[in-house]
Amino acid sequence: MDERHAFLTYLKAASHARSYLHGQYEKLQADDAKTLAYQNVERFMYGLSLGEEYFTAAKHTPISVQPLLYYYSLTHFLKSCILTVDPTYPSSVKVLAHGLSTRKRKKQHYRFLEDEIRIQPHGLFPYAAKCLFQMEDLPSKVSMSELLEPLPFMKPIFKFKSMTTETSAPFPKLIAEFAVLYNLSMLVRYEDEWWGEMEQLRDREDYVFIKHYLEKMPEEIPELISSWLYEYEIH
Repeated sequence: MDERHAFLTYLKAASHARSYLHGQYEKLQADDAKTLAYQNVERFMYGLSLGEEYFTAAKHTPISVQPLLYYYSLTHFLKSCILTVDPTYPSSVKVLAHGLSTRKRKKQHYRFLEDEIRIQPHGLFPYAAKCLFQMEDLPSKVSMSELLEPLPFMKPIFKFKSMTTETSAPFPKLIAEFAVLYNLSMLVRYEDEWWGEMEQLRDREDYVFIKHYLEKMPEEIPELISSWLYEYEIH
């Protein structure tokens, strides 16, 4: 276990988590940082705990529901991360929505990699991008291929399919993972016929990319969360 993973374990103790938050709020020069740390420590720890529980459950669940559980996992992890830089979170109901939306789907000739999600002005996605990565000017929409291709663990399968192009990542990996999982979770929830056929037939190109993503992505999430918390604390 490296220092970053050990740091996430360290935060599971209330006294350590409270001390961590206190230090973060002092850096922010927040009024009464100690009181804020006491007020937020339970929510902070609960987010990390619930994120881990959903994550563990997803790893032992059939692919048919994995995206939904992974999405919930990352949602709770992100909320805990935001709480370290915004002690008043959530200060408005505007930041509680997904912050993303999907277009109305056409049943015929739908291709996952060509699908786009729209980024809303308010909600968890834009707020996390702003708080955690200082991203202010976000594009109005982004495609699955734009999000997936820059991810290191996806590059081999794009090369295998001779689809590799020179693309720059539109978002940090942590935010990109959230956007992809949001779209996959929407497919699971509202496009059950399409999702069921894809999983059963396994002859669509979409299946290859989605299955590869769901197999490799779980290795990323704990590392991304622990790294962000560790590096933010250190620096």
